[in-house]
Amino acid sequence: MMKQPSSVVELLVHMVSFDTVNEVTSKVPFPERKMLESIEDLAQAWGFNTTHLPIASNPEDASYNLLITYESSADAPWLAFESHADTVTVEGMTEAPFLAAIKDGRVYGRGVCDTKGSGAAMLWALREYAALPKHTNNIAILFVTDEEEQKTGATAFVQKQLSKIDWTPVGIVVGEPTKCTVIVAHNGVYRTRIRTRGVAAHSSNPANGKSAISAMAKLILQFEKEYCSKIDFTHPLTGSAACSVNTISGGSAVNIIPEYCEVKIDRRILPGEDGNKIHDQIGKVLNSIMEEDPSIEIETFVPFIDFPLDPAVGTAFGEKISEILVGLGLTGERFGAPYGTDASTYSVAGIPAVVLGPGSVDQAHTKDEWIEVDQLEKAISVYVEIMKSTF
Repeated sequence: MMKQPSSVVELLVHMVSFDTVNEVTSKVPFPERKMLESIEDLAQAWGFNTTHLPIASNPEDASYNLLITYESSADAPWLAFESHADTVTVEGMTEAPFLAAIKDGRVYGRGVCDTKGSGAAMLWALREYAALPKHTNNIAILFVTDEEEQKTGATAFVQKQLSKIDWTPVGIVVGEPTKCTVIVAHNGVYRTRIRTRGVAAHSSNPANGKSAISAMAKLILQFEKEYCSKIDFTHPLTGSAACSVNTISGGSAVNIIPEYCEVKIDRRILPGEDGNKIHDQIGKVLNSIMEEDPSIEIETFVPFIDFPLDPAVGTAFGEKISEILVGLGLTGERFGAPYGTDASTYSVAGIPAVVLGPGSVDQAHTKDEWIEVDQLEKAISVYVEIMKSTF
């Protein structure tokens, strides 16, 4: 069990000491486990209830979301807070990723900003809230797995776990670095692979083969012309929709005509757009390219679709959070963001959601990731006030 922290900074330093680099990158199964075990021990020591919510039905997959709850009254509404436990890679970092150095009012290390800072502030806020003589809400803090890649933790919660809990939150605050402002809208993403097929042959006689790379070169130019350049959808809070071809690979050896070439595309989805319709639109463009040039043979794959956060789903909840911020002397402006978070997963499931946490997204995923101690303290004040409020 961890030593009892005397401050939110000590708690954050402890959380950062665990290597929770996302499983897709690290190849370590359930890398969040040890940190979640430590957080659970601390939560129980503070008198909170904890529950493991399994991600998969396969017993060989031991991953889970950690639910920490404080029930003040059987009649009180439930208010939820969420922070993801995984981080991006530490490759290329100039600061020690897991030592959480403290310098000039900042804490440095992987995850301090995105989003262990939010998680530490939420847990500390719950400790302060529980110590108050009067309570308005029951509070749940959800630490989820795998946000940085596939959002399996949040998806499992809404699709499988929520129905097994005897309450539904009136709203959920998702912790991400927003400088303690409230984000009520953000973009989603559509990502997929596209492969061109060729015929392998010895490079001494290219006519015996068919280059998949040459086919892909033509495909990219046509796709950018016929689809990417024609996107003109915008949203007042999150900006412009966009699509780009961002990775390419192909061939097996320098002396072999390549029989395959593959690209990955990224399409940003705005609130008001439908990811499934975008899939259909892209499919039609690819089919038209093949019809115009039969030499291009295309293979497509099942896409990853992360839906946007639509402010229309949780308008009243967003307005209430805004009022709380104003009451604390902070800006109540409701912002949008071009990136994605777990909030959209909850929103699509019908749970009002906003994004609010300490730190700036400009420091997330950087080589010297840091967060200001003042931001952590501000986040605690904001979270406690939200916990105290009537929804």
